[in-house]
Amino acid sequence: MRVLKFGGSSLATPASIRAVGRILLDARRREPVIVVVSAFQGVTNQLLECARLAERGESSYEQTFEQIARRHRSAVAHLVRTRRVRVRAEVDALLTELQGTLQGIHLLRHCPVRALDMTASFGERLSALIIAAYLGHSHAAAFADARQFVVTDDQFTHANVIFGKTNRATRAYFARLFRRRPGVIPVVTGFVASTEDGQTTTIGRNGSDYSAAIVGAALGASVIEIWTDVDGVLSADPRAVSSAFVLPQISYEEAMELSYFGAKVLHSATIAPAVAKHIPILIKNTFNPAAPGTLISGRRGEGEGLAKGITSIGDLSLLTLGGASMVGVPGIAERLFRTLAARRVNVILISQASSEHTICFAVRSTDAAEAVEGIGQEFRFELHQQLMKLEEKSGQAILAVVGEGMKGRPGVAGKVFDALGRHNINISAIAQGASERNISCVINAAQQVHALNVIHQAFFETRTRLALAVIGVGNIGSALLRQLQQQRAYLLSKGFDVTVVGLADSKRFALASEGIDLTHWKETLAAARQRMTPGTFATRLAAMELPNVALVDCTANPSIVDAYPAFIDADLHIITPNKRANALPWRRYTALMELLERRQKYFLYEANVGAGLPVLSTLRDLIASGDEIVRIEGILSGTLSYLFNTFDGRVPFSALVREAHKLGYTEPDPRDDLSGQDVARKLLILARQIGLKMDLRDVRVDSLVPRALAGGAFSPRLLSAFARYDTEMTKRFKSAASRGAVLRYVGILENGRARAGLKEFPRAHPVASAKGSDNVIAFTTKRYSRTPLVVQGPGAGADVTAMGVFSDILKLLHYLPQ
Repeated sequence: MRVLKFGGSSLATPASIRAVGRILLDARRREPVIVVVSAFQGVTNQLLECARLAERGESSYEQTFEQIARRHRSAVAHLVRTRRVRVRAEVDALLTELQGTLQGIHLLRHCPVRALDMTASFGERLSALIIAAYLGHSHAAAFADARQFVVTDDQFTHANVIFGKTNRATRAYFARLFRRRPGVIPVVTGFVASTEDGQTTTIGRNGSDYSAAIVGAALGASVIEIWTDVDGVLSADPRAVSSAFVLPQISYEEAMELSYFGAKVLHSATIAPAVAKHIPILIKNTFNPAAPGTLISGRRGEGEGLAKGITSIGDLSLLTLGGASMVGVPGIAERLFRTLAARRVNVILISQASSEHTICFAVRSTDAAEAVEGIGQEFRFELHQQLMKLEEKSGQAILAVVGEGMKGRPGVAGKVFDALGRHNINISAIAQGASERNISCVINAAQQVHALNVIHQAFFETRTRLALAVIGVGNIGSALLRQLQQQRAYLLSKGFDVTVVGLADSKRFALASEGIDLTHWKETLAAARQRMTPGTFATRLAAMELPNVALVDCTANPSIVDAYPAFIDADLHIITPNKRANALPWRRYTALMELLERRQKYFLYEANVGAGLPVLSTLRDLIASGDEIVRIEGILSGTLSYLFNTFDGRVPFSALVREAHKLGYTEPDPRDDLSGQDVARKLLILARQIGLKMDLRDVRVDSLVPRALAGGAFSPRLLSAFARYDTEMTKRFKSAASRGAVLRYVGILENGRARAGLKEFPRAHPVASAKGSDNVIAFTTKRYSRTPLVVQGPGAGADVTAMGVFSDILKLLHYLPQ
């Protein structure tokens, strides 16, 4: 015999009830079945709301009652063909009884818990009656009121089952039923029961699962099936973790841990009767019956990972009782928990250090005031004498990692704490039982979803996921998006899942937690209605609560750099070709570096110097290997390299500047290049890399921008105005050529000093051999003293700069935990 339970979501509409009927009839062909049903979706909440309104004397309860009545009468009309008049009369009789109960509450302005249980019971009673009548069209079915065989105490709203009497009554009830009507499908009311003297009780919210287990255990069922609206028990709540997946098999112990700590698929007490009788429980999806579901049994699956699931409970308060007077004093814990038990406060987690100085414990927020009051009375002397103190931290959540595979495996707790720490999620308390099956920690409830995603990725995901938020979709940004689209399949094949979840230009931004389709990113951004401000963009990205996110700043905009702290606080790494952050004034620069270190975020900027060339990484490697930097010299501007490699005195210098701007070789404002400020920033970045305390004002710079054109905002007309100064540049070129030399704009870092300017070089010099937009950077070091180490290649252009950014994305993927 199989026991099948269907929850409210499976019984939401006549169409879903028909689907339930098909499942039951298919199951009945294989073996006898008993079905346990909940109320129609949402009805229990409506019933309780009716009782509350009636108790307050509000006549609006009648409107809610009428909604309930119409829904059930409509279900009869849609589902019941034969004996419809009789079934309608039975439903009306129950509705009349419900109405009388509510009228009594309204008249007395009082709803004792006994009346509340009676009111709540009508949902299952109506549901089971209608479903039994519907099944009767194609197979014999019978309404089975669980109050006739599930016996409880009188703890109304959460009554305790008296199993000895319940088991005997259940066996007797169904023996009589099956003798009288062989092959019948009993439709049992879940959730409801009765005391020994016949008073209606309920066994707690979600108690229909419990009802199914009670019946299945009493009758020795072969399996108990819980039919719901998901494909099984998932590795995490899919509403919080989009990558959650169905677990094919879990043990009883794992299921109990997961359900206790908030997994919503089944009621935690469901497990106990099944465990006692070794009855497997199968979780199935009413709306996808072909899915295999999750089997819960005494067996642990072979070859499975460390953890099975990540779950959480929110809306908690963490209370800490502490004081030196607790150390070595027997009975403190007994007094504390006896007090809480007397006030019916359920303690969800307990943690005590071996110093015995404090005991901290978590309770539901609704119980916190009662707990504080009780502790205040029990320990009034110690608290008054300041021998102890009681602290309350509200807005907390418990995160639990559950799995049989964690037993005896070193490093599991470290993996949890490392993952949370790297994402700046503080842990307030920790608990782990000797079974090692569960690691629980208390965190800020505001970080609950983020923490679930972080831990889920750490334990379950085979691919390293990285979400990117790209600001700036000009030449470099567009090239990067194209490269990301082209290389997506390659990255996936290497175990990296990189998605762009945010796009922004100067006016608007678009967000999509599942990733933006890069084949249509222009249309997506054009259709966006969110006005772009860096602070708003950072806030919205933080609200997505993704585990690994990086800001990719493809602008030269100082306002974006000013917002870097907001992005870092939003838990984003930063990747950028924008040099302004590394060229900030020293105090701001060091404050930014300290924030990155404190928040454990990566800051990657290979493209700051040399575009796609490995300039900074080469310099870091030299330093890390113990080499000493003596001198750095070279062409550091791809723009100026292009201009002076191309300039031959025949084409005006201003025309070459216009062409370089058009090709994307220059900064958005070409004066940043021609002024030498771009080279100065790069020298400053190199200087800071080798440990020099230097500011931009310390770099001596020879500007190529005429003083008359240096001020004001950039406009294309400025490019034309440069033509007035072509004669002077042509004169300098001819003067150098007359001596067999060429002009090159270079930066030099030596003896703690940095300077940038236009110099003449013999044609045989390595700097003179640069082509196109080449950068040429020569490192003279203690080891490379006679012949410098030279890095040379294109140092400007959208594609090569985007490649430098892409290389930083790859670095970050390898830095993230695998």
